Amino acid sequence: MGSSVLLGVLCLKIRIHGWLNVIPWMVAALIVGFLSKTKKASLINGAVFGYFLFVSYIFFGYRGNTAWGPYVTFLFFTFAFSLIGAVAGLIGSSIGFQLRRRSKPFNG
Repeated sequence: MGSSVLLGVLCLKIRIHGWLNVIPWMVAALIVGFLSKTKKASLINGAVFGYFLFVSYIFFGYRGNTAWGPYVTFLFFTFAFSLIGAVAGLIGSSIGFQLRRRSKPFNG
């Protein structure tokens, strides 16, 4: 979780915005999957990674006001967008796990 928050904040600090975020985020998701020991762990780790990455990116990048209406909208947007992040992280880590399985030598 800490690495996903760090990556979200880092992308804001070095001003990577828009579709350019996809590159470091996908590489990180692949690494999460590659380092997971089982497929189930890969899926869980990827979903948690993606969720918190998106939450941190939105939360720390938010520069809105504190009026009630925009705040509720912000919370709803954060939740919905972060679910998309969880799915993206799940897919990326699943691919990373498959790459790990294929990189192991055959022990026939």
